[in-house]
Formats: sequence, C-alpha cells, structure tokens
Amino acid sequence: MTLHDPESLANAWSRLKDYLRKGAGAVRLGFENINFLHQMLEENKVLFNAMVDAFEAKIYICSSNYRIEYLNERMIRHLGYDATGEFCYEAFGRQSVCPWCINNRILKGETVKREFISPKDKHWYYVVNAPIRHADGSTSKYAMMMDIHHRKLNEHELKKHRTHLEELVKARTAELTFTNAQLRLEIEERKEAEDALRRSEAKYRELVENANSMIIRFDTQGRLTFFNEYAQKFFGCSESEILGRNILDTILSEVDTNMENTREKMENFLASPEKYENTILENISTNGDRAWVAWTNRPIRDKNDYIVEFLCVGVDITERKQARQKIQNLTHELLKAQENERYKISRDLHDHIAQDLSSLKIGLQTLFENDEPVRTSHRKRVDNLVQVLQRSITEVRNIAYGLRPPGLDQLGLASTLFIYCEDFGKNNDLKIDFMAAGLDDLVLDEDTQINIYRLTQEALHNVNKHSKAKKVVIRLVASSPHLMLRIIDDGEGFDVKHWRSGPNMDKKMGLSSMEERVGLLDGLIDIRSRPGKGTAIFITIPTKDLHRDSKKENFNHRRSSIVS
Repeated sequence: MTLHDPESLANAWSRLKDYLRKGAGAVRLGFENINFLHQMLEENKVLFNAMVDAFEAKIYICSSNYRIEYLNERMIRHLGYDATGEFCYEAFGRQSVCPWCINNRILKGETVKREFISPKDKHWYYVVNAPIRHADGSTSKYAMMMDIHHRKLNEHELKKHRTHLEELVKARTAELTFTNAQLRLEIEERKEAEDALRRSEAKYRELVENANSMIIRFDTQGRLTFFNEYAQKFFGCSESEILGRNILDTILSEVDTNMENTREKMENFLASPEKYENTILENISTNGDRAWVAWTNRPIRDKNDYIVEFLCVGVDITERKQARQKIQNLTHELLKAQENERYKISRDLHDHIAQDLSSLKIGLQTLFENDEPVRTSHRKRVDNLVQVLQRSITEVRNIAYGLRPPGLDQLGLASTLFIYCEDFGKNNDLKIDFMAAGLDDLVLDEDTQINIYRLTQEALHNVNKHSKAKKVVIRLVASSPHLMLRIIDDGEGFDVKHWRSGPNMDKKMGLSSMEERVGLLDGLIDIRSRPGKGTAIFITIPTKDLHRDSKKENFNHRRSSIVS
C-alpha cells in the first residue's frame, strides 16, 4: 500500500479521523501506526501546499517576534527570494518594524482585514490577517495578500469620471436652468416685441399710406416690390399695374430732358448704392408728364448683411428746380450783361481814354521841340508829367485788360490763360506752372471761355491774397465730354468744413463765386484743403463735342511752362 494510491489514501484519512475523534489516549500506537502518521503528515503537508498554491494570493506566516515562518511561492516571487527565518519588515525592505504593523492586535486573537500599498512594489493589496494558535500556546500571524491594484486604479478612475460626470451634470443642470429662465424671458420679450411690432406696423402703414411723399421699394434687379398710395396717385397707376415691373420701364425714362442716360445712372446706383444716398432724377408718369424728384435711398439688408432691396422716399421738386433754373438763367444773363458791360468799359478805356492819354503824353514830349531852349526846370516838370501819364496809361490798360482780356477773341482760351498766368506770376513773384491739352480741335462757346478765364483769375487772386503760396500748378484738359480745370497751390491751406460753416462771409466770397460760376455751367467743383497742406480745386465742366478745322489757336497747349 502506498499513500499516493487513492484507495490507500482514503483508508488512511479514515483512520486519522477516527484517531482524532477518539483522542490520542484511546488509541495504542505501534511502530506501524507511527510510521503511518508520519506518512499522513507528509501527505497532509503536500495537500496544504497544493491548496495554498491554488489561491491567487501571497501568503506568509510570522511569529510574535516578527520572524517569517512560512512563505508561499507567490510571496517568494513577490519578495524576490525565500526570506523564511528573517524579520518580516526586513523582507519588505525596511530597517525597523513598520509603523502600521498590527501584530499586537493579531496576537490578541483579532482578525483584521484592510487595504494598503506594499512598500515592495507600490501596489494596492487586500490583506487578511488572522491569528494561528500553536499547541505550545504560542501564536503566529497568518497574512494573505491579494493584489487589488488594478481594481483600485479602476475605482479611482471610475471615481474621477463619476466626479467629472457629477460636475458636468451640475453644470448642465445649471445651464439648463439658466437657459430655461432665459427662454421664459425671451418668450415674454418676444410677446412684447410682437405686440410692439404690430403697433409699429400699424403706425408704419398709416404713415406710409398717408405720407405726402412717394415711398417705393425695389429689389436688386430693379423690380418694384412696393408702391404707396401717394406714389400711385403721383404716377397715375395702381399697385397691381406696377408691382413686379422694372423701374426703368415704368417711372424712369431712358434719357432725361438734359440728355443724360438714366439707365446708366440706375446701373451705377445698383452697383454702388452707398454713393447715392441722395439723388435727383427726372421721373415720368403714365401719361407722359415729367417731374423732377429728390430721392432719399436706403438699402435693406438681410441677416447676413446682404442687400436684398432698396427703400426710396421721393419728394417732387419740379417747381423748386424750375424756380432755381430761372434764378440760374437770370444769374447767367446777369453775368453775361456784366461781361458785356465790362467789355464795353474795357473797349472805351482802351480805345478812348488810353488813346487820349497816349496822345497827351506824345504832345507833352514834343511840346518844346520847335521852341527855343527852355529852362531846365520847365523841361523837368514836363518829364515828370510824362511819367505820370505813362503810369496812368499803364493802369488804364491793366484795368481794361482785367475787365476783358483782349486776347480771348484773337488768341483763344489757352493762349490767353498762358499770357495771363505769365503776367500774374511776374507781378506777384509767384511761380505758375500752366499747361493746357486737348483744346486744339474743340470749339468752346464764349460764355464757357470767359467763365473758365474768370475761374482761373479768381483762383489766382485767392492764392495771392490768402494762401502765401510760392507755386501754383494749373492744368486745363479737354477730355470729351468734359473740360477739366485743376488748380493746386503749396500754400497754408485751410479747414474746408470750417470755411463752409464759418461766419466770415468776406473770406468766402472768392470760392463761393467760383462755385456759383461752375453751377451756371452745370459743372462740378471739389475743393480740398488742410491747414499746412495747400489747396486743390478740381473743376469739371460738360462741353459739347464740337470740332473745328481752323487753325486759329496756334498756341502749343500741351507745352508745360513755368512762369514766375
């Protein structure tokens, strides 16, 4: 019989249990029985080790004085060697008893379960510590360590995520609470806004329909989308007849009475509406009547800031424009009469007074030619009188020249301006760079010529009187269908806004008269200046594109000359 035989082993366990049940005193042990018990104990040890090794735990037993009495294989691998017989704290890498040691509690019979971090591998372990009572009355500590490091890490991660989730839930709850409050507030505000909108729409409808102004709307293609009642009455058509049609096919003609292209103006407006906040257009009604209307234009944008429509409010200014035209015509006629009067006075001064003074001068110079020698004092007095006459003749001719430049009719505009700039520069110590171009084949009416001459004259007088400039650049360029005059100086300059709103009217008359003249010519004037930066005047005048074959104007206009 061998102990490793299952049947023999079962019989051995049965006898051992009987022995233990009856007690050692009731059983007589012979040599064979003692040998059997040794075998049983050996087998029991094998079974114990097998059961211990079956646990996925690290097990050790130490005595009351901290000596290790037993280590299972997992614990040996954990420590790195078999530390049986050594102090337990040394086996775990310490020099003295661990501060957290609970041997005293175990030795008193307490079983303690706890979690701790091993100083050996820094892992979390679940440890069960229990007392073992020996036959001699001594007690050892039994410790079983189960690795729970991954579980602790997972618990920690789970706790962190739980905490984060709780924070998110709190934040989301607070956000939803705030959003709900805002939503309720917005609902209330929206109700109030809707009520206000309804009231505003009612007022708007009443205002629009009863306004004494034309109010229209059209899209970016020019198609009409709104036409108030006043506009319907003014243009003589109903809303159903005009909505959806293009503005150019209904209330605007292709060309106005000034022969300006209305379609081109409309296309420019649609392309750059910001440049045309206020426009004056000639409109046409269904019966063919024409009227001048001043329009105030505003773009209507969507939520993406794109222009989708235009709102235009118009006021009939036909009577005002006609009255202004009459005033302009009267002013024009007045200036013509003034120029004619200047021409007559200039001719009288030049042909009569200047000639008479010249004759008087010659008479004085020849007074003593056939007489006997006269006293020196008498001749000196005559010479002084001759000098006085010469100055008078010069002054009279200058006045006549200022009233009406004699070369304008003979030499033409460009040559006359060149000579005038040359004389003005010499007399006033001023450098004038004058250049004309494009006038050789262009016929300008007398009014246009004299007004351009007067504009240049007035500009130079302003420069000499106010700007303290050293140099003036003048350019006169004909580029069909416009004539452009540019006058730029390097003087002190001024604040244009302050000039227009300031109280000193005497300082405004020069530029104001220039603006008036340009307006009479249906031109545009742009005055630009800043203190210390000089002044620039840009004048654009429409001209009739008339050409000539004569070579009356023999001055080389494109030659730039600086006169001083």
